[in-house]
Amino acid sequence: MDKEKQNKDIAPQPVYVAPYPPQSFEEDEIDLIELFRVIWRRKYIIISLTILAASLSVVITLLMPNIYQSEAVLIPREKSKGPKLDMFGALGGMVASEFGIGGGGSIEEMQSVLKSKSLIIGLIKEKNLLPELFPDKWDKKSRQWKEPENAPTLQDGYKALMNILHLNNDKKLGTFTVAVQHKDPVFAKKLVEWLIYRLSETLRQRTLNDARENIKFFQKQIKETTDPLLKEKLYASLAKEMERQTFAMAQKYYGFKVLDPPIVPDKDKKVRPKRSLICIVSTISAFLISIFFVFFLEFLENARERFKE
Repeated sequence: MDKEKQNKDIAPQPVYVAPYPPQSFEEDEIDLIELFRVIWRRKYIIISLTILAASLSVVITLLMPNIYQSEAVLIPREKSKGPKLDMFGALGGMVASEFGIGGGGSIEEMQSVLKSKSLIIGLIKEKNLLPELFPDKWDKKSRQWKEPENAPTLQDGYKALMNILHLNNDKKLGTFTVAVQHKDPVFAKKLVEWLIYRLSETLRQRTLNDARENIKFFQKQIKETTDPLLKEKLYASLAKEMERQTFAMAQKYYGFKVLDPPIVPDKDKKVRPKRSLICIVSTISAFLISIFFVFFLEFLENARERFKE
């Protein structure tokens, strides 16, 4: 009982609650005000740097030459399959799968041929394109290189031409676009024409060489075969190869059709530079960079003052 009485006599101790921390939004508000003060105090630096960057971007873009694009849209020809040579077994199936009277090539094959060094370097040598690809190094009056010891090579020409050549494979439409971008719109159009012509001739020559080899093979097999049924099959295959050879020589563009031939783009139809976009991006970037710059200056001044103290 005494213990219970003692417990009742004990007064409850007051509970002290720590005061709430200061509102964080007040600190944020103070920081934002200070940031605006820094920007306002150094506004002339921000304005000057932004105007300078905008002016430089305008001058630089005006000095950039206009680049024009000429392009041709191609589509592969459909293949016309030859007879299945079931009597030849595996060899017959392989030979039959190679038949394509219309010269049906694939877009991947055309793309690889156009990127090949043999085609590009051959075109550069045939058309003497090095002066066109390196006009700054070529003296038109004397018709020679300004620095003969540093004259560009054919490999340099290959890299330069590949830089202005743009190939696009549209898998949805099944088309293949060959485009050239150059400051001379007439040269861009001619270069596209030369490229698709050499592409056609390369594919044509491959087919002719393949057809010749197949014709020799079938002629040899006809002489050695006594089975009349098999000989009839061989004659049909030989006729198909001769037909394939004839089509290859007759078509203007072998392996593909030109849906949209290249044209000389108008002078106001440049693809780059996009001067307005460059100026806008440069101005905005300069404005943001100048803000960071004035904050950095403010940080250096504050650090210097603390160091003096």
